[in-house]
Order: sequence, then C-alpha cells, then structure tokens
Amino acid sequence: MERLIASHRLRTTRLGACMSLLLMSSAFAEVPRMPTVIAVPPSGKPPLSSANYPGTEYSNLDGQRYVEQEFYLQGVAPAITANGQQLFDAPYTTRILVRKPADPARFNGTVVIEPFSWFGERGAGWILTRDYLLRRGYAYVGYTLNINRPPVDPKFLSDTPAAEAEQIAQYGRIVNFEFMRRFDYARYAPLASYYDPERFTRGNAPDPFAPQSQGIGAQLALLLKTPSAQGPLAGLDVRRIYVNSWAVTAQVWMDYLDQGRHQQWRMPDATPLIDAYMTGRMAYGEVGGDVIRMPRQMPAGVPFVTVYSQSELMHDVIEGIDLPPDTDNPQIRYYEVTGMPHLRLADLGTEHTEKVAADIGKGDEPQCRTLYDEPAELVVAALLDGMDQWVREGKPMPRAQRVLRAGTTAARDPVTGNLQGGVRPPWIQVPSATYLTDQETGCGLIYDTKAPYSKERLGKRYGSFSQYQQQFEEAKATAIQQGYLLPEDAPDLRPVARPQDF
Repeated sequence: MERLIASHRLRTTRLGACMSLLLMSSAFAEVPRMPTVIAVPPSGKPPLSSANYPGTEYSNLDGQRYVEQEFYLQGVAPAITANGQQLFDAPYTTRILVRKPADPARFNGTVVIEPFSWFGERGAGWILTRDYLLRRGYAYVGYTLNINRPPVDPKFLSDTPAAEAEQIAQYGRIVNFEFMRRFDYARYAPLASYYDPERFTRGNAPDPFAPQSQGIGAQLALLLKTPSAQGPLAGLDVRRIYVNSWAVTAQVWMDYLDQGRHQQWRMPDATPLIDAYMTGRMAYGEVGGDVIRMPRQMPAGVPFVTVYSQSELMHDVIEGIDLPPDTDNPQIRYYEVTGMPHLRLADLGTEHTEKVAADIGKGDEPQCRTLYDEPAELVVAALLDGMDQWVREGKPMPRAQRVLRAGTTAARDPVTGNLQGGVRPPWIQVPSATYLTDQETGCGLIYDTKAPYSKERLGKRYGSFSQYQQQFEEAKATAIQQGYLLPEDAPDLRPVARPQDF
C-alpha cells in the first residue's frame, strides 16, 4: 500500500560510506514546549484503533490487566519543511491512545510510542508486538499525525490521472481527519494540524507528511517522561521511551534523526527525550524524499534499528541502494527479514481492505494465488527485546548477514528458491514454499505471495512430515540462539506445512 503511493518519485541519490556525525553539545539543546492533555469525553463506543474492537488490533486487555484511555493532545509546534527548515510555530490538536498496566507495579519503566498509519489509523507496531508488550509490562501510546483533506491530496499524487483516481478510490475514505470524523464525529471534530502545500514540498510535489509531525512527537515524549499526577501515565515511573514506527510514518522519524532533532530537543536535564528508535517496512525517501539509509546526524548512545520485509529489501536491491554497515558506535542495525511480507491479512486498519489475486483477474496464476502470512511478529518481538537489552544492559543487538546480491538482483538458492542471507526465520531455514515479492511476480498486489512446494517436492526434501517437523524444531532453536525468536514464543510457532501436504 504505502510503497505504491509514490515510488515513481524515488530519487536515486546515493549516500557515501563516510557520513558526518553531528553531535550537538547540550549547550545548544532546547526543551520543547510542554503540550496539554485532556481526556476525551466518552461517546458511547470505543475510540478508533481501540484494542477492544474485534479485528486486527484486538487484545484481551482486561485479561492482561491493562487499561486503554484516549486523550486530546494540544500544543504549539514548529512547522518544518522536508529539508529541515523551521518556518514558524502553529497550534495543533491531535489525539493519543494509551494502553498501560492497571497496576503500576507491573510497569517495566518503558513506553513505546507510535504514529498511526495514514491508512485506517493502523497501529502497525502495536499489531506486530502487542503480545510481547503486554507480557513484559510496557506502556504503549499511539498517536495521530494527519491533516484535513486538501483539494489535491499529496498521499495520492501519481504519474497519471488514472493511477491517482484508482488510489483515491481504494484508499480515499480511510485517510485524513475526515475519515476519523466519519467514524465518530463528536470525538474527532476538534482535531487539526497545520498544512500548506505551497510552502511545504517534498521532492517535486506537496509534502504528504504533516509539517508539525516532528514537534508533536518530541512534545509527546516530553509529556510522557515528565512526572505528573494528572498526565496520561500518572502513577507510572517512566524511565525510557522507544519509538516503534512502521510503514510510511517511519519516514517522520528518519527525518527527525537526520535533521538533528534528537540532539536539539532534550529533557530539562539535557538527557534524551527518546532512548531508542525502531522503524520498519519503509524504504526511506520513497515518498519523494532523500534516499538515505542512515541519519546524517546520527547521535551517539542511542540505537537506530530498521527492519526490512522482503519487499523493502528487494526494492533496495533493484534500485542499487547499499545499506550502511552495522556498527556499535553509532548504534546501527539493519535487519533484512526473509519470508516477511510488506503487508499481511493481520495488518489491516479500520475499514481497510486490499485486493487479492482473484480481484484483479490473476486468481489462476500460480505465483499470485497464495499469500504468505507467517508470524513475522515473533521476529519483530525478539528484535524489540534485543533493542531493549541494548538500552538497559548495554548488550549489543545481533548482527545479521545482508541478503546476497548480484548487482541489482537478489541471489536465490537454486534448491529452495529462497533468498540467500538475511535474517532467516524457521520457515525459511526449513522451507515449504518459495517466498516471492511483487517486484518479481508482477501480480500487482500489496500483499506478497509464495509458491508452495508440491507434495512430491516436500517428500523428496524431507521424507515425511515428522522429519520436516523435527527440522523445524531445530530451526526454532537456532533462531532463539541467534536472537530472532524469544523462548517464550517458540512453543506457539507451528510448522507451516501440514501433515496433509505430504
């Protein structure tokens, strides 16, 4: 979905291996304005993106002894251009959705913050890590970064009027504040943020990102980290804040780091507002921005972790974009997760639907029929846990081999058909299918697809289901040892192939 909206505007700017690291002195740091927070009056139904709704974001919060609350977040934040100029300050009103342990004693001291997606207000990071967060006692705060619908919506700019019209028809009803007001007018009518397509551009088009996005994120972190008897986390001892931003909103946090906001905006005692950054499923610069893979003003002492699905890594391979090396100073990690799709059925937001092969006349094409929906959230949970250990204990995260490249082609194993290198979950270590991307199949889907092995191929490779199952268990043990699967998640990870497939 996000990868389609503006990939045609991709610049091929290459970032050299030597990047300048600008470490601003705390003498030049400033404390952001403190926003105000007001509980949203009840409207008779749960808020948009609530974990209490049946659907992709559902969790049994009561069973986990968690509470969910929604607040208006109001303040004055700078309007910043795509190239980092702070033009002026302007008021804004947005909303935050808080999930926290009902018992403060269960809180582990860390808050994960995430901007909701443009499309259906989806909390992609929540969907991928919610079981882990609830199990380990984190607090979670999702927040809205959006605008009123402009006459020409930059989220849908395309090379042709027909392509733009198709995108608007598909997604136009689930973006911008109008979508939220249609969902619950009384609740979301007050929301507003500054936007001016004439003054704020990205690439050669209006900037689709709200100009106040960086300031809102910083002010939210300040609010959450400041003890208050009346705040949204009253009674919790907040020690750390992690960003966990996925899909198109990840670009906001790349800009934040790249433009030096981590060093510029600090707590009153000059300590960081944010202690670690995890982003995923976003090829930075795809939406008309600079094609960089490491912030040019990367701070010291804070992890920056990017998780690529197979689709994003394939994008960079085809475009010839090199990833920076993993280093411990600065703390950089890139993970190319093979067998992880750009979008799963479980990742859809409110009122969000996506076409499958049958919807576009490709239901009979073998390479388009079968989506892969393997539990990539288990890999993401393990990586988030590794990032947490890096912050709290100083234990560096594991380094993963990159996917092997042959020029602008990703190398595939001639026996399994799968990519070589990268993070290899158990379903790739012990495969029952060849995992493909839309760049290769041309299926025209946002979902990625796989080609399941035939009964004959499975039998030839493994002999029997029991032998396949045994190898899968061994692969789980390997993933645990490598740091890509948590021991407590392993029992629920089942083999992808079933006995009847043999």
